[in-house]
Amino acid sequence: MAEFSEYIQSPILADTIHAELENSFLYYKNLNPSLKQRFVQRTSFFIREKKFVPRQGLVMTSKIRILISACAIQVTFGLDSYSLDTFEYVIVYPTIYESPSTKKMHKGETNLSGFICLSWKHVVEGIENPNDNYNLGIHEWTHALRFNGINFLQTDYFFDGYINKWVSASMQEYNKLRTGKKSIFRRYGAANIHEFLSVCTEHFFESPEQFQKDAPDFFDEMCILLNQIPSTTSSAKISVRDTLLNKTPTPENNQIPLLILEASFFRTILNFGIRLLYLAIAVITTFLSESNVGYFFLGIVFLIAAIKMNSMYFTIKFYNDFVYLQKGFVDSFSTQLSVPYPSLIKMEIFNGNFDNYTSATVFQLNYYNGSKFSKRVAYCSAISVPQQKIIDLLQKKKVAILWPS
Repeated sequence: MAEFSEYIQSPILADTIHAELENSFLYYKNLNPSLKQRFVQRTSFFIREKKFVPRQGLVMTSKIRILISACAIQVTFGLDSYSLDTFEYVIVYPTIYESPSTKKMHKGETNLSGFICLSWKHVVEGIENPNDNYNLGIHEWTHALRFNGINFLQTDYFFDGYINKWVSASMQEYNKLRTGKKSIFRRYGAANIHEFLSVCTEHFFESPEQFQKDAPDFFDEMCILLNQIPSTTSSAKISVRDTLLNKTPTPENNQIPLLILEASFFRTILNFGIRLLYLAIAVITTFLSESNVGYFFLGIVFLIAAIKMNSMYFTIKFYNDFVYLQKGFVDSFSTQLSVPYPSLIKMEIFNGNFDNYTSATVFQLNYYNGSKFSKRVAYCSAISVPQQKIIDLLQKKKVAILWPS
């Protein structure tokens, strides 16, 4: 963790924060009164927590600390956790500066050692031009949000869990930039996926209407990730995640599955492996003894085997809106799970030799159940698993896929 000997760390009155933001921060000015109160409270806490380091003769005013902090709060306003604890120091230069670490000229820098550097001139330019899709404060604090989780410090639970889904959903637009095709996002986003996230966040806040019009599905992914819907003309809406994730899918009986992986009874038996030998020994021993105790014991063995088989028998159906799992071949003893694609973060698929199941394709679903991220494993003994069809479908639905060869 980096340390700096000279810094300013002191509270600023809520009324002072409100007056400054009302005067010069469009996102704040558009908020409704209750959200303004929340914004000021978060900004006040953020200012108290951060150590602001002036560089190259910069006079560290309250305005500088308020506006830089407000950029961080704007990015994290819909999230539960917003303190970005990795970044204890905020180093502020008057203008573009030479980075001691890279020896290159920078406008901003987010360093995992525990500090963020900003050119005050360019922070102000980003705030004063709220529709050019360039905002240094938003850009660097978005890096900080992502890196905070990478550094294993407390970050927003949902953001950390959903980022893989966002990456999968971003590939179409990201690849446009990387291949030089026409895109609504500025070219700098092609540098890497971290820069693309920051560039998208700038666009998300400064041109949300255009973003939603040109890339509506990807816009929804940004809204889910940051848990807010911004606006340039009215108050942002926060806590929108559940509504966007829980769009009610068409009931199963009103849809035709796009793909069905029906379990094979014979292959499910094969998955018993060495346990088949134990079952055979139990059968032979019972018939040799021809005793009532032996038959009772055999009945118990068969009952246990049937229960175990029922737990190993999975059917998987891919619908247009969701994935459906059924565990068990006896309906009255089966369990079902439907996961809408927006809540399905990643699907990991293994062909045999996984967890002692040699005659099955193993599906592990990573999904958000409305309150937490969960996993469900399905050992599907379907004889034919159309790998490319499943990959194409999941890519279309923006689901991350892991399918080792």
